[in-house]
This record gives sequence, C-alpha cells and structure tokens, in this order.
Amino acid sequence: MARTTQWVLVSLMAWTLAGCAARNSGTAPPTNSPLAKVGLGMSKAEVRHLVGAPAAEDGHLTGKAFIPLYFGDDAHRTTYYYKGLGRVVFADGNVFGGGGAEVIDVDYNPGESGVAP
Repeated sequence: MARTTQWVLVSLMAWTLAGCAARNSGTAPPTNSPLAKVGLGMSKAEVRHLVGAPAAEDGHLTGKAFIPLYFGDDAHRTTYYYKGLGRVVFADGNVFGGGGAEVIDVDYNPGESGVAP
C-alpha cells in the first residue's frame, strides 16, 4: 500500500512539473534581444510598445472553450510572430469576450519566419 501511494505521488509530481515546463516551451531570449524585455503577464499593448508590431498574428480556441461554465482567461489564445526573433503567446480571454490578453509564453527562435501557420 505504501509503495503504491509513493508511486502515485511521484507520478503526480512529475506530471505537474511537466505541465509547468510547457508554459515556456522555447529557449530564453538573450539579453540583447527585444523579446528579453517581454515578461509573463504583459498586455498586447505593452508587447507592441516594447517589440513593435508582429509580422503575423494568429488566434485559436483552446480546449477550455468547450468546458461548460469555464470562466477562466485561457479559452482563446493569440500568437504574435516576429521574424528572426520568435513568438509571443497570449491567453486571450474567455468565451464571453472578457479578461485575458496577457503573455503566457515567450518562445525565442532566431529562425522564426514571421509567418503564421
């Protein structure tokens, strides 16, 4: 019984840590990159002010949009693509059109094409 409990707790911790690691999936930008100024929780306006307008922008619903009575701010995501720099991902609000629009991921990639898929 104790062995099973330990195994379950270790598995749960590993799964939780893996989920946290996925929030920042890319490489950290070097200090001289404009993306280094972007921090988690910043608004779209702040990012545009610091980095400039993106080369492309893309949005999509997340699976959370289909959860009944989900009122969180991660039902929609928007990604800004910066050519030669990488991308910035925003949690862009709930299904009712409110909240969100804050940075949840900065993915530094000097090979970024700047074109949304």
